[in-house]
Amino acid sequence: MEFLLALWGRVEFAIVILNPSLRLQSDRRKCNTLRMILNISPYKYGGLKIISGNTILTQKNNGILTAVGGCCGLVAFMGIGRFAFTALLPGMMDFYGFEGAVAGAIGSLNFAGYLTGVMLARKEKPGPRRYYLFVVFMLCSLLATTGMGLAREIYMLYIIRFFAGFSTGMCFVLASSIVLDTLNAIKRPVLSGIFYSGTGIGIATSGLAAGPLQAIGGSPAGWLGLAAIGVPLAGAAMFALRPGRNYPPPLPAAASAASAAQNKAGAKKFKLLVLSYFLEGFGYIIGATFIVAFVQEVTSSPEIARASWIMTGIAAAVSVPIWKILSERKGYLPMLILAFLMQATGALLPVLSSTAIAALGGGLLLGGTFMGITTLSLQYGVLLSGKPSASTVALLSALFGIGQVIGPMVAGGMGFYIAFVISAVSMLAAAGILIAASFIKEQ
Repeated sequence: MEFLLALWGRVEFAIVILNPSLRLQSDRRKCNTLRMILNISPYKYGGLKIISGNTILTQKNNGILTAVGGCCGLVAFMGIGRFAFTALLPGMMDFYGFEGAVAGAIGSLNFAGYLTGVMLARKEKPGPRRYYLFVVFMLCSLLATTGMGLAREIYMLYIIRFFAGFSTGMCFVLASSIVLDTLNAIKRPVLSGIFYSGTGIGIATSGLAAGPLQAIGGSPAGWLGLAAIGVPLAGAAMFALRPGRNYPPPLPAAASAASAAQNKAGAKKFKLLVLSYFLEGFGYIIGATFIVAFVQEVTSSPEIARASWIMTGIAAAVSVPIWKILSERKGYLPMLILAFLMQATGALLPVLSSTAIAALGGGLLLGGTFMGITTLSLQYGVLLSGKPSASTVALLSALFGIGQVIGPMVAGGMGFYIAFVISAVSMLAAAGILIAASFIKEQ
């Protein structure tokens, strides 16, 4: 029997190499019957992998390639496709001759596109279609970044940035669900820290490249250069996240009285988590929107202002794996509460002191917490909700996005000091909500 199973695995492996469309087979009865008769464990047997009782896969996956590939995708569609706008904005204002009101309107359209994208992606289920949609919108994100470098009229910027936001929202939900499903299936969720560090790496990359690229040919050269950087990163993501290597989520276990109580407590915690994540979107975007301008106002130095954005990106990239490791040891809720309190402190630093050190310290704490909060909130939300990962990620991202739209609208006309106080208050409120969630016990 073992010989026949191993032989079957090798034959199937050969078949799917010749016909990639057969890499992922989803006949649940076939898989359950095989697993019952052969009494084998998932992930390990010759060329045959039986995952979650409903999918046959033909390639081993320890999660590292999935996490690193997803990270490359985040660098391209989020760190560059979305956040390069912040680094290139001063040069764009000089090149096109528009003022802050136009910049704000362009940014709002990008947020609106992002919200539209995450809502449309929320119902996508595991399977090849989810991957193919990711590929399509990954390419769309690259096209939008390239288009920003080719546009010569301001009205084109409005259209392209909405399209860029839409592509980013789709990619974020689809990539997150593929990566989180796979890491949860192989019981290595700690690797999600590698995945979510991509946003910080992209922010740092755009900050470092913006100056030299714009020196060559203004903001158009900046956009085109960053698009070129994104091409190999997108290719790596599309290779790593292909269906033959990545797994659907585990099938839910049969319900019991204990699990029912656990699910009820989890549902309550999930609602509070959603509210806290909305407040994160509201508060973090105030700092992310104004920190470069605030540092430049305080220090009168564009170089230090640009350095603060680079520092934000580096801190975000380095901190995400750390937050994930700490959450594995101490739990999601305590680490989320700590991250919110640290971010509130970072928002208050430039309010309490007008020195460059305080402003840069605020940037460090912003970068060191906002992607950590994103990582932990999405991972914890998927565990609590009991729903498909795409739906959960989309719901959290949508509420986060609404907060991002409201935050600058509320704080934009109040001056930097009041704006950062409002940001700190929202972070403290989010921490308080999660403290309340920590008192919810299973019956």
